[in-house]
Amino acid sequence: MKPILLKITSGPSISFSARSDDKSYKNNNWHYHPEFELIHVIKGEGTLFAGDGIHHFKPGDLVFIGSYLPHYWKFDPQYTTTSPVKSHIELTQFREDFWGKDFLSIPENQKITTLLEKSKKGLVFRGIKTTAVKRLLTELIAAAGTRRVIHLLEMLMNLASIKPFSRISSAYHRDNLFTQSERINTIYNYTLQHFKSTIYIKDVAALTNLTTNSFCRYFKSCTRKSYTQFIAELRIGHACKLLSEGQKSIKEVCYESGFHNITHFNRLFKKMKSVQPGEYRKMINS
Repeated sequence: MKPILLKITSGPSISFSARSDDKSYKNNNWHYHPEFELIHVIKGEGTLFAGDGIHHFKPGDLVFIGSYLPHYWKFDPQYTTTSPVKSHIELTQFREDFWGKDFLSIPENQKITTLLEKSKKGLVFRGIKTTAVKRLLTELIAAAGTRRVIHLLEMLMNLASIKPFSRISSAYHRDNLFTQSERINTIYNYTLQHFKSTIYIKDVAALTNLTTNSFCRYFKSCTRKSYTQFIAELRIGHACKLLSEGQKSIKEVCYESGFHNITHFNRLFKKMKSVQPGEYRKMINS
């Protein structure tokens, strides 16, 4: 089964979607759609897989998912249990040509066109500069008529001028991503549930009905990274989350992120983040 093509309805009186959602955890599958998607995470935490990349999202994040980029929002367990803590997001979804096929090709819209192209790797915006975009998104949800188009245009104008931002996925052709199957969902879910303990590749391979060697080849063909690298990224990402919260010692962060050796943890953290864990904590909380 290929990633799900999600059909987004806008309705007879509107040309693009904008809404508030407190049940976003229900989109727990690997999917894609032709619409661009801008999401403000107001309440909720978890892991976003987009293309071959991973982003640990948290309240305040502004995430821009490009057209046809396969992605998978996995909210943390407290948001997905039988009596979940409420998540809350605001979002808009629109097709590139909803305002006409030639509108974005005029010279005045060059920056917006460039932004849309960059979003096909998945973009994350944070910080005070995103305030105006978030306000406009809230106003867009409540707006009607031509005012909706004006708000969207203003949002994209503002977003195009925000720096820095981070990319989630690497740049490679999307068709490679469409070969991924329901196996990816199984792999992601299992890894998210077990990354804090020892994971044996043979066990994950067995879940997907593959031999160990076939599994390693399959995973790398889908994500362009080894499964070992994928686990390392999850663990370091979780460590960054714990460090930013500032409640645990670096040794506690090490062990609660699935590492069994503080030296190895420090070395890998420095390799992936270019700073030591202690320096990262000071930088993120300054």
